[in-house]
Amino acid sequence: MRSPSPLSPLVCFGGALLAAFVASAAHAAGPHFATGMKIGEVTADSAIVWTRLTASDQPVPDDGKTAPPKTVADDALDQVPGAAPGMAGQVRLLISPNADFAGARQLPAASVTEATDFCHQWRIAELQPATRYHVRAEALDPSGQVRNHFDGSFSTAPRPGDWADVRFAAAGCQAYHDRDDPAGLKIYRAMAQAGLDFAAITGDDVYYDSDPPNADTVAAARFHWARMYSQPLLVEFHRRVPSFFEKDDHDTMKNDSWPPPGPNADRSDELTGKLNFFKGIRIFREQVPMGEKTYRTFRWGQGLQIWLTEGRDFRSPNNMADGPEKTIWGREQLAWLKESILASDATFRVLISPTPIVGPDRDKKADNHANQAFFHEGNAFRQWTKENKLTNLFVCCGDRHWQYHSVDPASGLHEFSCGGASDSHAGGSPGLDPAFHRFHRVKGGFVSGSITRADGIPTITFRHHDVNGKVVYEFQARK
Repeated sequence: MRSPSPLSPLVCFGGALLAAFVASAAHAAGPHFATGMKIGEVTADSAIVWTRLTASDQPVPDDGKTAPPKTVADDALDQVPGAAPGMAGQVRLLISPNADFAGARQLPAASVTEATDFCHQWRIAELQPATRYHVRAEALDPSGQVRNHFDGSFSTAPRPGDWADVRFAAAGCQAYHDRDDPAGLKIYRAMAQAGLDFAAITGDDVYYDSDPPNADTVAAARFHWARMYSQPLLVEFHRRVPSFFEKDDHDTMKNDSWPPPGPNADRSDELTGKLNFFKGIRIFREQVPMGEKTYRTFRWGQGLQIWLTEGRDFRSPNNMADGPEKTIWGREQLAWLKESILASDATFRVLISPTPIVGPDRDKKADNHANQAFFHEGNAFRQWTKENKLTNLFVCCGDRHWQYHSVDPASGLHEFSCGGASDSHAGGSPGLDPAFHRFHRVKGGFVSGSITRADGIPTITFRHHDVNGKVVYEFQARK
């Protein structure tokens, strides 16, 4: 039963951590939890816990020496190194503020099948604010007996009016073939040790189109999620740190993708067969804890409110002529974004975007608000922040494979790019631009933000970290 004490494997780094996981494998009959759990969408009184049943306790071994072919037939995916095949069965969830699960609340068992990739999401309400909860997913045999279990924990947010220091991180752009540790990605070890209240995963969580085997079917797309999120460092991180997930292009369908136009676009409800844009949207929602909409806002006490935007579902074609009608966010999302930002009374506001809003980006790119291709909407939003004197609004973005802190010369809007998830995934920068950049680094890592008032003055601090967690840049602002 894969349930070590909290964070205990994280003291064993690199190969030792991987060995610890292999040594602890439960070879009893399944189902198991090789892909762990993901805890997300946490508020002061609710959360969503994602689970998936698997046939084995561990993924198919992968020594990292041989890249898989670009194309693998669906019926052979289970044998690809890194695969974590699912298994039908029943799963239930226990939740308690007590580590020994005394007085645990038990959620009814749910049956999972191939139709949902053996996943289930538990929407939990009526929680207490600022409280640490322990959760246990239990895999049941046909008689209702517990076969295996998997434990995790999380803390709910404080009430909106209550002050609490907050620490969060933003990371993204993680390719399996660019892993930098036998157990996954080093940034997850570093973030696990950073005392985070939550994390935001900014998109390109997997790479369907450029991380062999390429995903041109639903089964291959699901394989990508299972392979990435059965990596031990990711499993351990997500069982202890609640996360808010965003998607971008590579984890929707392919590079720089947008919705196909016209009534003949395949919007089939069936998640089978060939992958397309609309199936990609549904697979993302299947594979991460997610509520009603993929654009949403969350409050973390008096000090912080975050916004997570959707950058693929509503966008105009990238090759459309720019102008007032061209959009990434769509009218409804943009109206919601502006209205909710203005309505917020949080001390600090942070917009977490899958793609840049300030940049600068490469001249040849045409996929985000920092590009000329979407200049009208990007510039209008940046100027709107200036007109409304939103000096306590900051942007954290993913998508770009280099780290930077930029300040838009025209509006004063600050943006922090988290960069790629590993050094080998870094690159592509157009170079240092003194008109924008206060910091620029072509390496992997992540961004953290902290909100404190230790000296009586509310302060937000953004830090860029390298893949091992070392701080390489710091910026502070006071309210």
